[in-house]
Amino acid sequence: MQLSEIKLAIAEQTQHPTIISYADSNHYLLGLKDLDGNFQRAHDRDGKPLCFNSIKQAEELLKQQGISYAMIEMQTAYDEMVGNSSASHCHYRIEF
Repeated sequence: MQLSEIKLAIAEQTQHPTIISYADSNHYLLGLKDLDGNFQRAHDRDGKPLCFNSIKQAEELLKQQGISYAMIEMQTAYDEMVGNSSASHCHYRIEF
């Protein structure tokens, strides 16, 4: 899914821009999550995943596209180790 497709999906209010972070990592993956919690990564024109070194970098790209918010999902090794579901990850919404 390219950035132009992200903007359309958000306009239809069926999906939300989402930035996924894994604790202790400096890589942030950008994509969309639908209402059922399914994540679809965004990619550039060459098909490479849109991955950033900070949440701020991902925010700036979304702002350039006219998108004013994103959902942030933080995952940790602890969640994986104890078998927590994605529902127990830290989720929050940022406005920019």
